This record gives sequence, structure tokens and C-alpha cells, in this order.
Amino acid sequence: MTLELTARSKPKVYLIDDDPVVTFLLVDLVESVNLPHQVFESAVKFLDQDLAGVEGCIVSDLRMPGMSGLELQDELHERGINLPMIFVSAYAEVQSVVRAMRGGALDFFQKPFSSQQLIERIQDGLRIDRERAELQARNRRMGERIALLTPREKEVLQGIFEGKLTKVIAEELGISTRTAETYRQLIMQKLQAGSIAELVRIVIEAMPPGQHALAHAQ
Repeated sequence: MTLELTARSKPKVYLIDDDPVVTFLLVDLVESVNLPHQVFESAVKFLDQDLAGVEGCIVSDLRMPGMSGLELQDELHERGINLPMIFVSAYAEVQSVVRAMRGGALDFFQKPFSSQQLIERIQDGLRIDRERAELQARNRRMGERIALLTPREKEVLQGIFEGKLTKVIAEELGISTRTAETYRQLIMQKLQAGSIAELVRIVIEAMPPGQHALAHAQ
């Protein structure tokens, strides 16, 4: 039986395998270190769930009816879901391993596998996803702060982002250099940037892909 995933799901280890014996072993393994988990007997059933906001780590078989583990990996990429993924399979052909790893897999274990090594990689996956979620949350907060800047502050920030000197920004906006410098300091305070380099990094990470015009950030 599969349970419905929700946007508020806590981080879990998602075990996807059509072999009940392997599934039993994987469940026993993650329960031995008290990791929350959820079992799916196929990749299709996993994808049938609401995956919005899902967090955790995937441990998947390679060959399964309906959809392979590699096809699942491709589909997750298409949906913009970047959960760390570990493959566990009795089939470890070079082509499959290379494709999985080049597709971003965290690791690939051939059955029979080392329980200790697998649990360590699962814990690595949970840590990586947690750090990713924390970074995304920070970027959202910074994006919200950028959106709250005044129109003039956004114009100054755009100039800084484009690498323009304060004097040039001031001339283009028809304000004094001192006023432009004051705006720069206010912007850095509001975005908690300790340097120009950090300010630019914050903007890059906070802005949606393809958006470069800060003056239109909302």
C-alpha cells in the first residue's frame, strides 16, 4: 500500500523496488537507524503521488515493470525534482551505471550490497537534500527581500549587478554619487550582504532562471 505524499511531507527515504524480498531487506535496513521511509512497488506508483515539495532520498531498483529506474530518473529531471537518487540493482552493466551517474545519481550499488555502505550513502543523500532545501528557502527569502526594495533601490542594484561603478550609476539615474553610495549601503544592509561579491551571489541565487532585470522583480 502506498501513502499519499503532500507538500508538507517530512524528509523520507523512498524505497522503490518490485521485489518484495529486497524491499523487506531495505525496510529492515532503514528502520535499523530509525529513518522515516515509504515503500513503492513501482516507479509508476511513486510518480502517481503528489510530489510537490517532497524531500528526502530515493533508493530505486534499476529494472522494474512499467518504468525502469533510469526512466524514473529522467522523468524526475523533467519535473524539476532533484531528490538524491541511489540505485540498487542486480544488473550493473557499465552503460547503465554510467548513464545513472551522469544523470546525477548519488551512487549505484550492485546486489548483494554492503548494508553499512548503503546506509551511509542514504544518510549522505538525506543530508544533501536537507542542505538543498535550506538553500532554496534562503534564496526564496532573499528573493522576497529584493522584491520589497524600492524602485530606485532596484535600479541601483541593477547597476551594481551589471558591474557599473557608483559614479556611473549615479550619472545614469541623475542622482549624486553620494546618494548612489547611500542606496548601495542600504541595499547591502537589507540583503545582509557583507561585500559586493556576496551581494551579486545573493542576486544570482535568488532570481528565477532567465530573469536579469531586477527593476521588474516582484
